[in-house]
Amino acid sequence: MSVVVSNMAIPWDLRRRGLKDSIRHDKRVREAIKQNLRELIGEETIITSDGQKMVKIPVRYLDQYRFIFDRATNGRGVGQGPGNVGDVIASDDDGNAPGQAGNQPGQEIYEAEMSLDELTRMMLEDLALPWLEEKAKDQVKTTTVRYEDIRKKGPLANLDWRRTLKQNLKRQSAKGENHVGRIKDDDLRFRVPKVHEEFHSNCAIYLLMDRSGSMTTEKKYITKSFFFWMVRFLKLKYRTVETIFIAHDTEAAVVPEKDFFILSNSGGTMCSSAYSLALDHITKHHPQSRWNNYVFHFSDGDNFADDNPRCIHLIKELLKISTMVGYGEVNYDEFFSANSGRGLYRAPQWSTLVREFKAIDHPHFITVTIDKREQVYEALREFLKVREN
Repeated sequence: MSVVVSNMAIPWDLRRRGLKDSIRHDKRVREAIKQNLRELIGEETIITSDGQKMVKIPVRYLDQYRFIFDRATNGRGVGQGPGNVGDVIASDDDGNAPGQAGNQPGQEIYEAEMSLDELTRMMLEDLALPWLEEKAKDQVKTTTVRYEDIRKKGPLANLDWRRTLKQNLKRQSAKGENHVGRIKDDDLRFRVPKVHEEFHSNCAIYLLMDRSGSMTTEKKYITKSFFFWMVRFLKLKYRTVETIFIAHDTEAAVVPEKDFFILSNSGGTMCSSAYSLALDHITKHHPQSRWNNYVFHFSDGDNFADDNPRCIHLIKELLKISTMVGYGEVNYDEFFSANSGRGLYRAPQWSTLVREFKAIDHPHFITVTIDKREQVYEALREFLKVREN
């Protein structure tokens, strides 16, 4: 991770710090990022990145501790004042009335630059797919080549120069010479490749997203933020995982990953269409005997009322052939969110769908509710926390 400055020169005291101070500063930047993961996980510049480049994260300049004279004394030091114990000696108030322009300098903001994989590890390092089981091991097998043996004969491409020169020097020293001599066939040493087979638990992850007309821009953004980090987490942590993307309104379809994140909204809502398609796809392509199947569905819960009983039935059927089923409901109200600073607030009015799902009594059925971007982090941790069998 490196730290770069946005639109300003690096302060001189930061330049002259030694390596030890620089390492300590990077550590403090990392800690500052960790403390603000809830806000960072919904950062639009990160979500809209292509995942291949470095991402820039704004952080306040972390200065070293030092004494600063009170501005009111114009730089002159002051001793003990006439105040009484308990008097307020400092405040964040800059002397301006609320709503008026300020006259004090702001804090310097810098950008910590790190790879998306590094940020994903920091966010989700202690999480895992719950209840993961070993399945038929011969289904997914990966091979790796390791050079664990050395021989005197082999292809020139596998020549180990270090060991060859070492052998030449040993032969030369036996003759009383301390330099590299002419390379002979007896000096040659070759690395021998050995193929290792690794077996992995098979995982199929079904990501279901409501794309109906009731999914507003913010609801859709929250939903896609969750799936963005879920996909990054899966690709980073598991080598043998298949992701299946399903988008639905009143009808559902399996779509490519790229299309999944750019789909527009339209139509009504029948969540059973997504559950039915997932159930059929699992049955045909990922039988329970060979795969750990996980189903994650996000919606605003504005489902066609007559469809709710069918959703409950289908989820119970999915739980029979899946390791886990997760349902996340987004209830973001644009009006009350925009006017929250005026004291206007109401408790989230969760849909009839999430209330209906309370009737499903199964330990592997997990539900979460979200009403703002910052809660995406809690949703991920709830779905991906390690659970006992």
